[in-house]
Amino acid sequence: MEDESEWRKLSTEDKCQHKVWKARLAGYEEATKLFNGLDQKSQEFSKYAGLMKKFVTDSNAVAQEKGLDAVLAFVENASTNVCGRTCNDVVTGVVTKCLNASKAKTKEKGIEIVMLYIEAEKPDIVQECLMTGMENKQPKVVIGSVQTVTTALRDFGTKVIQVKPLLKLLPKLLTDRDKNVREETKQLVIEIYRWIGAALKPQMTNFQPIQVQELEAEFEKLPSEKPQQSRFMRSQQDLKAKMEEKAAAGADAADGGDDGAEEEEAIDPYDLLTPVDLLAQLPKNYYEQIEAKKWQERKEALEAVHKLSENPRLEPGDYALVVRSLITVVSKDTNVMLVALAGKSLAGIAKGLRKKFQPYASASISAILEKFKEKKANVVAALREAIDACFQSISLEVIQEDAIAALENKNPSIRAETALFLARCFSYCTQASLPKKMLKAYVAPLLKAMGDTDPAVREASFQAVGTAMKVVTEKNIAPFLVDVDNLKMPKIQEWCEKAVLLNAKGEPRTGGGAATARPATAPPAKAAGSDTPKPVARPATAKPAAGAGPSKAKAAAKGKPPPKKGGKKAAVEEKVEAALSDEAVEEKAAALLPGDTLTNLFSANWKERLAAMENFVKVISSTSKDDIPAQVCVRTLCKKPGLKDTNFQVLKLKFELVAHLTRNSRFSKRSAEFCIVDIVDKVGDVKNGAAAKDSLTGMSEAVGLDFVSIEVMSRAFEQKNPKNQQEALSWLSNAIQEFGLKLNVKAMLGAISKGLAASNPGVRTTTISLLGVMYTYMGDALRVLFENEKPALLQQIDAEFEKVNSRKINFSDETNLSFVF
Repeated sequence: MEDESEWRKLSTEDKCQHKVWKARLAGYEEATKLFNGLDQKSQEFSKYAGLMKKFVTDSNAVAQEKGLDAVLAFVENASTNVCGRTCNDVVTGVVTKCLNASKAKTKEKGIEIVMLYIEAEKPDIVQECLMTGMENKQPKVVIGSVQTVTTALRDFGTKVIQVKPLLKLLPKLLTDRDKNVREETKQLVIEIYRWIGAALKPQMTNFQPIQVQELEAEFEKLPSEKPQQSRFMRSQQDLKAKMEEKAAAGADAADGGDDGAEEEEAIDPYDLLTPVDLLAQLPKNYYEQIEAKKWQERKEALEAVHKLSENPRLEPGDYALVVRSLITVVSKDTNVMLVALAGKSLAGIAKGLRKKFQPYASASISAILEKFKEKKANVVAALREAIDACFQSISLEVIQEDAIAALENKNPSIRAETALFLARCFSYCTQASLPKKMLKAYVAPLLKAMGDTDPAVREASFQAVGTAMKVVTEKNIAPFLVDVDNLKMPKIQEWCEKAVLLNAKGEPRTGGGAATARPATAPPAKAAGSDTPKPVARPATAKPAAGAGPSKAKAAAKGKPPPKKGGKKAAVEEKVEAALSDEAVEEKAAALLPGDTLTNLFSANWKERLAAMENFVKVISSTSKDDIPAQVCVRTLCKKPGLKDTNFQVLKLKFELVAHLTRNSRFSKRSAEFCIVDIVDKVGDVKNGAAAKDSLTGMSEAVGLDFVSIEVMSRAFEQKNPKNQQEALSWLSNAIQEFGLKLNVKAMLGAISKGLAASNPGVRTTTISLLGVMYTYMGDALRVLFENEKPALLQQIDAEFEKVNSRKINFSDETNLSFVF
């Protein structure tokens, strides 16, 4: 009794940590009342944050249940930032100590805590903890984790719970020794199917046949209604109100699923697939075999690459050599069986890489058009598949010169297949992506082909013009058909009626698994009069063009480049972002970072700086994109010692955090301006140069290569350090290969001239290599700009250009200098 009277005098915090379970029980009850009465911003929450894991893992079952009540009150009432700091520890504790509990109430409360953390904007951390629980050795923990994930997916949907990471665990769980684990996993699979539908089917190839049969039977029992999100994160309260309003409308509630349906349809099977590294799995002697004199050896090499190319998703990389070898077979091999196999392999690689195939598409299409002289049906079919797949990564403008030249080829088979290819290309267009300027360029040679002596060429030309008419309407194409006689016009109109548009608003594109995955392909994005020589291989470029308004189409028809990624609104947002005051930055950083993290970032002791940076990274990694103050983070990182930190470990973390911010926050040019100079100073650093370059690449993704490249080059050549200059040039070469020539070449000429005139041979060599990369986009138009260089230097530049030419990359698509200048 004396002991009890002593602990009753203690504070709530001390009771919660007492060795006597009754004291802890009383402390938990008091804490629950306390948390329910606090304001969200109260400092009391931070005071108890470190104790939350002990609340859920209490060794006494009675006390544990009251501890769970306290945690429920804590998570429900605390701010998002405070919840974020406790999420990982608490959910881990719930997974290991609550989801396997014998008491039903303990398990129920544990699951509810997990749901509340998801509401508090921490779905990623929660899902990671639950997936770790799915790999636990205790079947009860696994069962509880699977049940909780199923519940979370049912309540929050795929917009919050990510399906892709779960798919890797399903085959193992479905074959678990414990029957209950298998049954709960089936319920999870059924719930996933409820949300993503047929997109799950490709993943089921890893399941046992009997499991697939059982699951498909369950799928058929599911209601046809599309699932709807029933619980919402704190940032989704507007969506919640909107859905509640629609639900209250009674009969109109069925229409309220539009938003959810759009999200559902946006799920692409391709995104759920694990990419296969084709380059790493190629036979070691592939390049020797593909050039062997015996056709059997060449066939063996092609079969190997074809088998790998059948994987629906490929790991991006440098495919130049592989594609070049396949183009050589298509162009020069006399064995038609091998030509067909090479065509199928090209098609597979293009489909597997999607937009990442863009650097190789133009050369591939040029070679295939020339090979259409082949008449064997199986070869033509393979070449059609390949050329259609290649086109998905580039625009009509890029292939314009090659296609028009092919329409005038002496071989009628080439003329006919080219016209059919254009008809298929047009079917992916919209009015915005097929402006008058481009329409005129294509219709003129097609009209000429309508009078061809070969009937197949005439019919294919009618089909192409009819499809174009369906895209732009008869009214808009009429000015180009003035000279068409009364016999031909009905034929064009007939094909116009037959044409099926695959990229009209609200219609999916065709192509099996890629059907819904290609709305971001290049043709609708950059064909609208863009002067861009090659489009950036990034999905976001397509979105603005697909729904482009009249003003954009008008600008496109005049030959003006379309707005940059993100449209006009995004550009305005970047311009108006104000630079925060130093006081505001410090205040926001203090609110963001826990404890003494902010102070230790500037400590003279490198170990303290390292620990602070690790905390910094942890906080940002667990914060949602919309809640990350990018400018505050960047300016905090740049405070002395900043990005000139003498400890390479600390500096590496800083660069990695900048790279993370560029890809996972609303990173603007304003944020870039605060750090880009210091990053360029470190691109030549032996230990952290790669991390610095990755930061620059991330910035290019966020704010555009044009902006970043100018800053990098101007800063690099303001320095005297040749290593920095060389690495900056090297980075730019790689960036152009990744993004395309999306920069102002005229603005680069000064830096390039300095690089060519540098006394350091490494800088000169790297500059010449950069010119070689640019030459793949600009062709001979680039050579003209350096006519006044010294003969010896010109000889080296010409040698580099010749080396590029020897790779058989097509340069007929000459760059429109009005864009790059």
